[in-house]
Amino acid sequence: MGILTLDMQITQSLAQYKDWWIVRDLLIPTEDNHSMHIDFLAVSPYCVFVGEIKTFRGTIVGNGMHKYWKQMVNGEEIDYFSPLMQNIYHIGRLQKFLKNMPFQLHFHSIVYMQGIDSSAITLHGPYPPDCSVVTSVDALLRIAQVISEKRQMILTPDETKFLYDFICKNQLRGAEERERHAQQSAEYKLNARKALMQQICPECLSPLRCVATPTANYWVCSRYPDCQYNHKI
Repeated sequence: MGILTLDMQITQSLAQYKDWWIVRDLLIPTEDNHSMHIDFLAVSPYCVFVGEIKTFRGTIVGNGMHKYWKQMVNGEEIDYFSPLMQNIYHIGRLQKFLKNMPFQLHFHSIVYMQGIDSSAITLHGPYPPDCSVVTSVDALLRIAQVISEKRQMILTPDETKFLYDFICKNQLRGAEERERHAQQSAEYKLNARKALMQQICPECLSPLRCVATPTANYWVCSRYPDCQYNHKI
């Protein structure tokens, strides 16, 4: 047997729950004629777990409620878009995708951060509601167990299977859809970089202002503290 990838390990671990259904590498349509990628989805009778997997190097420090964290790699500080916020966005789009379900659904975000070599991550609370960050499969399983025991929703086996079948049937498939999604993602990142070069906040499009500190200079959104974007110069 070959080495299991992380998403395969997660799938295999969650498969111990016999009444759960797991979907990996999911691409769903959105209302604005775009698409959204979800790393893994666990459909259980008690909760829909939406999973985001991130592999990183260096050191990451951040606040659970902020949209950008700071990543130090080879002595350079760079912005790191929060996977927590990214997955909240995913859940919002997923809720619209499943809006016609004949039963109420509860969603919980799980962000799996996998460090490479001697990487480390330090996050400060508070966190957004219904969100968890884990760094091991065991921690993921503990979170899944705790959330399931709270029983925010209870679906019958037939209802759980119906929800799983709907997701599988209506997801986007094929190389062409994957390529279109990749192009849309690349365009979004390019536009964010262009905004920064023009001294415009990539989050709210307000002007950036230069702020000097004893250790470094930063571009800070002029709408601070309403918008907390900042970027080291």
